[in-house]
Amino acid sequence: MKKKIILLTMILTVCCLPITFLEKAEASEQTMTTKVNSVLAKNWKNNEYSITVRDMETGDVLYNKNGEKMIRPASTHKLLVSAAALDLLGPDYRFETKVYVDGPIENGVLQGNIYLQGGGDPTLLPSHLDSFASGLKKMGISKITGSLIADDTWFDTDRLPKGIVPQEEALPYASRISALTISPNEQYDIATVQVKVTGSKVGTTANVQLVPFASTIPIVNKTKVVKKGEKSTVKITREYGKDRIVVTGNLPAGSEKSTYVTVYDPTLYTLDVFREKLVAKGIQTMPLNMGQVPENAQQVGISYSKPLKEINFKFLKLSNNGMGDMFTKQLGRELLGEGSWSAGIQAIRTYGNDIGLNMDQWVFEDGSGLSHQNRASSMQESLLLYKVRSKSWYYSYLDALPHAGRKGKLVGATLENRMKGYSVSAKTGYISGTHSLSGYVKGKSGKWYIFSILTQGNKTSAIPTIDEIVKQIANEM
Repeated sequence: MKKKIILLTMILTVCCLPITFLEKAEASEQTMTTKVNSVLAKNWKNNEYSITVRDMETGDVLYNKNGEKMIRPASTHKLLVSAAALDLLGPDYRFETKVYVDGPIENGVLQGNIYLQGGGDPTLLPSHLDSFASGLKKMGISKITGSLIADDTWFDTDRLPKGIVPQEEALPYASRISALTISPNEQYDIATVQVKVTGSKVGTTANVQLVPFASTIPIVNKTKVVKKGEKSTVKITREYGKDRIVVTGNLPAGSEKSTYVTVYDPTLYTLDVFREKLVAKGIQTMPLNMGQVPENAQQVGISYSKPLKEINFKFLKLSNNGMGDMFTKQLGRELLGEGSWSAGIQAIRTYGNDIGLNMDQWVFEDGSGLSHQNRASSMQESLLLYKVRSKSWYYSYLDALPHAGRKGKLVGATLENRMKGYSVSAKTGYISGTHSLSGYVKGKSGKWYIFSILTQGNKTSAIPTIDEIVKQIANEM
């Protein structure tokens, strides 16, 4: 009889365990809801916002506050662009840049032209152009009778993303887009040139250097070197609608001012840097032109980018706007035969529908999230983050997200100084008046949750409140 009682007790205990766990989960969910609502009531009385929290394993919505409301997503829009690129182009996709010649080489003279053809590579560097120049030199070329010609027809001629106002055009986050473009270094600030201002002799004009150097970018130097300890008033700007860079102000002796400025004509800039590389190899200088590679031209060089999954790491970690717009145009070109924003957006919208998103709750006109006309809901961004978990490339996508409180080479990036001590992997977003954060957070239970927080109409930074909401999710779930 005693054994039967013990057995019956064990059976009842086992049967009640799921109910107990369910009750605890519901209690945690309710507590989280109460605390998040309290944070919102205290801090966002007049803000517009959309917030959704989901179970990462099931996708079930655990918290929804204006979840269907469409808000400017800012750079969290890159989550959709990244997913579409990885899925449609493939994680091992490589961008290509090619070099052609269209004539014979006689006694060191190329009887014709050299062509540099862009294929939309957002990671092309001066070092790649140097490799091309070395290859042409090894072919025995010391002079050409024709021109150095850029072929950027892989994309259309619409250069500037929508939403960029004139006063922003020279800033490095507002790059003009071409299928043939370079970056100064591996930060991949596309279509920018580094401007360095140095000086040592008081009373003289400071030295202004472009990195990489390009003779087609004129410099107006109105600087003066002043005594050490005096205030630096150096200002570096690019004239609107031109490639001319104007440098003004006082520079204390022995100091340096350095910044990155976008170029107005990224194709010509790239071609000019290539010419400098050719001249450095001993190939006589030649005129620059724009054109298209003819059918009879011979390919003599090709540069492959790193796989897309590696490029995507920098795209999301550094929130690189130029990459987002180049990815978008590349999707249009590869899937619809047109390297334009409209074709790329069409390809991304079709992709969203195909994976089960409601694209009626996504409005966008670029690949970066810069436009103030873009809209998305937290319900849909969180659903995207659930859907991508079934993809073969998901873990590279997850690794590319900034991780809260973790420093190191690109590890934390935009989140490295936020929510230290919490396990958060998420994409940040900011444009004037708008803050966003969408990603994954680990709760105290050890389970992971998906969240999307979008807010606009902020007169001050919304980051402290966003972080507090994420912490409450982690603390209570």
